[in-house]
Amino acid sequence: MKSFKGYLEEAQAGFNTKDMIFTNADTPALILSPTALERAFGTLERIKAWHVTDLSGLKGLIKLQGKKSSISVMTEIEPSDHQPFEGIETGGGFVVELEGTELVSMDQDAWSERLEGGRRGISVTKELFPNMYRHLEFMVKKIYEKYSKEPYSRDSRKAGIAFNKLGQTLSQKEKGQFIKEYIDNCETILTKNKRARDELRKYGRAMNVSLNKKHFYNESVVNQISIKNVYVSKEWADYVGKAKPETSNPHSDLYDPSKSSYEHDVNQDNYMPVSLYTKNMERRLKSLWKNFKIISESKIRTLINKKSIGLK
Repeated sequence: MKSFKGYLEEAQAGFNTKDMIFTNADTPALILSPTALERAFGTLERIKAWHVTDLSGLKGLIKLQGKKSSISVMTEIEPSDHQPFEGIETGGGFVVELEGTELVSMDQDAWSERLEGGRRGISVTKELFPNMYRHLEFMVKKIYEKYSKEPYSRDSRKAGIAFNKLGQTLSQKEKGQFIKEYIDNCETILTKNKRARDELRKYGRAMNVSLNKKHFYNESVVNQISIKNVYVSKEWADYVGKAKPETSNPHSDLYDPSKSSYEHDVNQDNYMPVSLYTKNMERRLKSLWKNFKIISESKIRTLINKKSIGLK
């Protein structure tokens, strides 16, 4: 399962649409585009949301403003979570308040993946999307039989292998036709089925039955974002100010290549002092977003949970 931190940072490995479709027969891929969602839902709402990233991610996020590229965000968080803003694939520590056009909203992890062309893909499970799953399962069977000229196996394992193999054996032209028809079918399911649409509009945080408590976060997918505020976790800033550099990582922000004659020399002496790194970070952040605020994580959690889902 995708981790909370990984979700928050949007550090998702990008799929392409073909792989998303042909590797998910048992959990059929719902392929969505902003225009398809507009046709299915009508006018899409603007919502308030939050996105966690690092300095490099913030730079990219600023460039995404107003564009149709989508990002994962949250609108609610567990108040007792004591380490919600740390990073894994990014440094974390930066919490961005924004507004965006709502594409998908789930009361837990939506398992969404960024695809090329501004699309979004969701691996649909029977547990999270019972109505959508039933329709997609039937569609996968029909489209497989149409293009393979063979019956779809009732054995889920064999069916999955055959479906994946079909993606490898179709000609480029046939593959293009298959993908287009698959995406069109996804839109048709949404357009004609209100229950399926409702499964993409779930708010709050659902109960995690196995843990007997609510999920730590929810997830929405938005595009055409507008950044309102940038906050830096005080705990993260304090940690950076005291941390020692990782000498095994030449790609660390603390690494100073000017001190090394070799690109991947990871000697301890080749790292800038942490105090200098902190000053550089603040200077770079001010150049991106002048009025950022450094506040405690508890205050950030309170701010997140105070925000209503819709704009007034």
